[in-house]
Amino acid sequence: MGTEQDVVTLEAELLLPDLPELLAPYPASLPEPRLHARWIIDEELTLTFIEIGDIAMHVETTDDDVAWHLHVGGHDGPPLEGTPWDEPTTALLLEWMAEFVGKVHACIEMIDDDIFDAVDLFEAGATSAQLSPASFEPEDWARFTRNDFKLFRVSIPGHAEPQIWTGSGDAWHMHDEERNGDAELLWAPPGSEDENHIHLGAVIISPETGLPATFANPGINWDDVGMAEDEAMDWLLREHRNCVWASTIHDALTEEVLKVLAGFTAPVPSPHR
Repeated sequence: MGTEQDVVTLEAELLLPDLPELLAPYPASLPEPRLHARWIIDEELTLTFIEIGDIAMHVETTDDDVAWHLHVGGHDGPPLEGTPWDEPTTALLLEWMAEFVGKVHACIEMIDDDIFDAVDLFEAGATSAQLSPASFEPEDWARFTRNDFKLFRVSIPGHAEPQIWTGSGDAWHMHDEERNGDAELLWAPPGSEDENHIHLGAVIISPETGLPATFANPGINWDDVGMAEDEAMDWLLREHRNCVWASTIHDALTEEVLKVLAGFTAPVPSPHR
């Protein structure tokens, strides 16, 4: 995707309504946390990840409930019973957490959609993504104020690799989140439905090196696919790299939004309004 020197600064205009500041302070005795969140649309659930040193707090928020648990040694570490902090610090942290995740849950769905739209523009070669009224219902756009538009900047190494599937039919890749980002190359012959797809191969992340490697499935008639095996695997590898790059941007922008919601950084008004 690029070298450490190949870094591009991307800016995204996002809608972030002026929500009230958090009343509960974050405990001064704890290091500033790393923050991430995911919107699970099918469950209308917000997953918020709060990493405090080597302790990771996982919080699930719905309209009706907040549930949390801790891991030690990072998000993939073993679960932790109780908390490693004293009682006053724990009480203050939980009060701050409950207020913070409530703010995140209130706006994550809209923010997540806007970030994905921005990433689409970045993948097409843009370095600045501005919101368009064409993406909103007129009555929704009319209710936004100038102060609702914020600007977020992230510096990301690499770039998207434009490519076109030159074989027959349709091809796409599907990631398996349970297998650490491994992805399969799926192909639908001309005139067939997508659900009748054929598995052409996969890209698998080596647990030893962390690098991707491609493997073609046996028994594939590559003449029918209309692309040589090595060309199809190269296409899959580029798709995988593009997906990783897009995910890196999405996570970085989400983290910047969460820092503003938490009060750790000041919001930057959009100069485009």
